Amino acid sequence: MVDDDTVREFFRDDEGYLEWLAAHPDGYVINISAAFNTKDARLHHARCHTINGRPSRGEHWTDPYRKVCAAELVTLDDWVADRRMQSVAECGTCRPNHATSRPIAVQPSAKRFLPPSTEGHYFVHGPTTDEASVQAWATDYVRFERLPPWQRELRQEIGDRCRQLDPVPGQVLHATFFGPKFPNADVENLVLYNIGTFNPAGSNGIRFEYGHAEPRSSNEIEWAFSYRYALGPRSDGFSHWHKGRSIASFDWTDLGHFRSEKQLAQVWLALWRAQTSQCMMQSDPNAPFGIRVEVRPPEHRKPVWSGLMKGIIDGVICAFQAHGSPVDPEVLGRLADSLRTDPGEIEKYLLDRSRSVLGLRPRLVSRFKSGVKWDPSDHLCVAGELLAAEDASADGSWAIKGELFEVLR
Repeated sequence: MVDDDTVREFFRDDEGYLEWLAAHPDGYVINISAAFNTKDARLHHARCHTINGRPSRGEHWTDPYRKVCAAELVTLDDWVADRRMQSVAECGTCRPNHATSRPIAVQPSAKRFLPPSTEGHYFVHGPTTDEASVQAWATDYVRFERLPPWQRELRQEIGDRCRQLDPVPGQVLHATFFGPKFPNADVENLVLYNIGTFNPAGSNGIRFEYGHAEPRSSNEIEWAFSYRYALGPRSDGFSHWHKGRSIASFDWTDLGHFRSEKQLAQVWLALWRAQTSQCMMQSDPNAPFGIRVEVRPPEHRKPVWSGLMKGIIDGVICAFQAHGSPVDPEVLGRLADSLRTDPGEIEKYLLDRSRSVLGLRPRLVSRFKSGVKWDPSDHLCVAGELLAAEDASADGSWAIKGELFEVLR
């Protein structure tokens, strides 16, 4: 039997709920309907961004859904059992039942010595005459914003050194991130988006992956995090993952004239309209996966591939997931205006589960400021490629083809 003092239920009380989260950052939360229906309920870690922070304007954390909170996971298990409820599925973002889903605070070994001139925060090596690669080691990962001074210096140095990498035809940039990451962190953000544009190193395409090795520098110093950027053959595979079975694929799909401010939505809509996709198997919605996309740009265009990475990769992932709840009419209106199409068409595709081989998202897309925010399971994409096609498009339009696949260690 659960002691009522160990479980807190919040309904129409956002203030109390947020106070509880602040006081219990390592606690757990069940997000459940007001009628306690477990069908759409989810178990979250208290740090999960999907149930934490400031809600979108006009929305509330504790209405229409209740939040059932406890400091210990076993307490919520007992709470469910006492009420003879069906088990509650875990959140696919934070995965609270998995030890690897929690933020891991890894500290560098106390035995290491610190290299000079970096104040002990980082060390960078390469490129050399023998190896076209740059590797950096650090005590922490580089943030996207609000960086401490040393991270700004590290980001600048990585960029300066990578600009010395000049690929020949058939070579791509292979970027690898090593070290612990929060469960909702995207690998391509950590190793690419947070660092720089990687031009000209990535001018033929970019391959990225989440590394699986202890980050050590060339002189065997132990660090918590590491970044590696190397030129390699386009035909090479991933270094830390084996490609498994194909989950889904799509043939050449026309994107029309690509606009940077709506890349993701444009890719998502084009894949739905083209009907060139083949879904081979239903993936475990909590399993890591890989992605490969070839891009055929207009003739005479030389894209900065790192700038296209997020919009295209996330757009493809969204096309193989479904929106797991009724779609906000305001969201439909904003997307319809942006894409110049009918809201009904957008709603139909968002709710269609026939191709959701990567699972459902509670809110695949929601309001954000004056636009929308997409929330695919891109944090589970641990290996990916965005590659320039061998031929260009003569009609001024963009096109993509690609594949989603299982990955294995």
